[in-house]
Amino acid sequence: MSNTDKTTFHPFIVIDGRDSEWSDVRVSFDNWGWLQEAYKTDIINDYHMNGYGIQALVLAARVAAGLDVYPADLDLNSEGDTCYLIFKNYASAVETAGLAKEMITSRKAIEKMINIAREHNLED
Repeated sequence: MSNTDKTTFHPFIVIDGRDSEWSDVRVSFDNWGWLQEAYKTDIINDYHMNGYGIQALVLAARVAAGLDVYPADLDLNSEGDTCYLIFKNYASAVETAGLAKEMITSRKAIEKMINIAREHNLED
């Protein structure tokens, strides 16, 4: 059984599945209505704010925080319509979710992360 936290890191969701068959913690974003309401667009500075784009911005937030961009316990499973980061370590997932929330709730922070994502080739 998984425990889903939809409020602490809103608009990101943390799904604690450590007691599931997958034994992982997932950080997810697919709240496109929120993004449209907040920014009135899905492109910022010629940057596509889709699942892959949001994933790169979350990774950029890890870089900006001085964290390893690709820790050993992280699997990336984003698609065009969903940002999906899968961790084996709960603390890493929660730390990343906090950075993600901080990033996506500020256009200035998004713009900064876009630059970092581009500088570190995180967009692929």
